[in-house]
Amino acid sequence: MKKIFVVLILLITFNGFGQTFKKPTKGKALVYIIRGNSIGNGYNIRVYDGKRFLGPLPGRAYFTYECEPGEHLFWAASENRDFVEANLSANKIYVIDLRAKLGLVHMAVGVEPYTPSNPKHLKRFKKAINKHINAVIYGKERSDEKKENIEKAFKSYKSIKNNRHSKIKKLTSDMSFSIDNF
Repeated sequence: MKKIFVVLILLITFNGFGQTFKKPTKGKALVYIIRGNSIGNGYNIRVYDGKRFLGPLPGRAYFTYECEPGEHLFWAASENRDFVEANLSANKIYVIDLRAKLGLVHMAVGVEPYTPSNPKHLKRFKKAINKHINAVIYGKERSDEKKENIEKAFKSYKSIKNNRHSKIKKLTSDMSFSIDNF
């Protein structure tokens, strides 16, 4: 009886996840940007791909971002800025978690690329897709409003990049997720 219950739970869980899991358009890469923890739910984190403002991400939310494969610089801004250099492959799915943490005055953010081989990442990703709201991203039309913030971020990025102990995270093409992970 216990085994039947466990199998039933796994089937319900898998089917529930499979209904909301998106796949990229052929030839594109798909990035899930999630807020995996509940710290700072009242604060939005501003999300960017290079010089393109994607939009603010509130707590308990996620969005998907479809883009061209290749090199990208994803970053998030709150009280601080944190960066991840990404090399994305076509027809693949990637996950980036914006981890809110206590800052000096407001909330700070850490950007964490996920890998499907990490059980904690799988669990957090699945929870975000099943329980969080799907947020709206604004796109390129809002990037001009953030021009000053983007310029400051790129100065900061170059300074960090030139430091030989750089803490810029990497999202490599082999860190992709698939429905088979679940």
